[in-house]
Amino acid sequence: MGWMMKVSSNQIARCPPSAAKLGAMTSTGTDLSIEEYFDRLHALVRALPAEHVPLSQGHVLAEPLVARLPLPAQDNSAMDGFLISQPSSPGSLTVPFTLPVVGDVPAGAPAQAPQPGTALRIMTGGAVPAGFDGLVIPVEDTDIPPGPGPLPETVTVHRLPERNHIRRRGSHIEAGHQLAGAATLVDASLIAAAISAGVSTAVVHRIPRVSIIATGEELRNGQLPDSNGPMLEALMSATGPVDITRTVCGDSPVELRRRFDKAAAESDLIVTTGGVSAGAFDVVRAVVEDTVERGSYWFGHVNQRPGAPQGHALWNAVPVVCLPGNPVAAFVSAHLYLTPLLCSLRGLPRPTGVLDRPHLTAVAGADFPDPHRPLIQPCSIALGGSITASPPPGPRMRSHHVAALPGTQGFALLTSSVTAGEQLTVYPY
Repeated sequence: MGWMMKVSSNQIARCPPSAAKLGAMTSTGTDLSIEEYFDRLHALVRALPAEHVPLSQGHVLAEPLVARLPLPAQDNSAMDGFLISQPSSPGSLTVPFTLPVVGDVPAGAPAQAPQPGTALRIMTGGAVPAGFDGLVIPVEDTDIPPGPGPLPETVTVHRLPERNHIRRRGSHIEAGHQLAGAATLVDASLIAAAISAGVSTAVVHRIPRVSIIATGEELRNGQLPDSNGPMLEALMSATGPVDITRTVCGDSPVELRRRFDKAAAESDLIVTTGGVSAGAFDVVRAVVEDTVERGSYWFGHVNQRPGAPQGHALWNAVPVVCLPGNPVAAFVSAHLYLTPLLCSLRGLPRPTGVLDRPHLTAVAGADFPDPHRPLIQPCSIALGGSITASPPPGPRMRSHHVAALPGTQGFALLTSSVTAGEQLTVYPY
């Protein structure tokens, strides 16, 4: 997610109550429903092969990660204070009492045990002999001021703790404990836990290699800038580490075949933009239909707006996702289909459907456009006493209105009209 928010657990979930409505988005004529097309794309991909590499952010585990060391690795102090022997019998120590301080145990120093009737100054994390039957008196419960200072000659204890403040070896996890299962994203918290437990490498799915081919003679000759390629690279990079190659191709079938061949030799996924409809210069569709074995491609319309023209194929066994060329259509199609597809390719759990993603229940801050077909509507999301979602201001967003996208943080998938004040489900980017 490209923006930060804080919501309660009853405001965000994985599968929204409205997910069942998507089943009503059935095929119309030669159209596919959104769910049907989503399922078609996911049938093309499998999680990438595994490799054994140093543990790093953004990889996805292909095998469970198991602790090699216990946590804590040794008995140690949970507090800054003074380590003393356990009284021989309850009530044998009455406060206040004073003991001589015979040494220091900073973190990283060898474990020491004080003789009965003496105390050791000990820091948080300071080693305690295995199984030592004693207790740590927090410095706040003594006459010694907290913070750095010379070793005191004596310490006076004003209050005995209710627990011994000693963390025992393996009391958090034992060696052999499973830290995370397969299909788990390696993030900062898992890295911290793994390294603490003596694990620095993992068996993970390989990082995806993706080729983006933006098509159109107007892009190749500079008549229009290629915004789709950088946009798709940014969206896919937000899902985690990915090796992306971008190129622009004109309307030459010979050149596009060469680009496809090169991309298939170097990539796990090929993404194209433009050239997917039925026009005279829709080169992607023409080249795929002329080259790929029938049954290994599909081009047509998905029952959605924007982005109805869609396509997919297998080029030399490499999945190809063919997005429309208009930037808003490409943008919403990438969120709807491409980023979940990339997550599955990376080895994350496969979604059960197109709406199996984090969502929020919001209140419409303005009237939303009336959907004649299922409408993927980018919207802004405001967090306050309640969550408010609003379409961009101005006229209804069209598939070329790319300047209306900045400031949006999610989309609504509308199948019926929503007016200001009504509830709706939004899906954060």
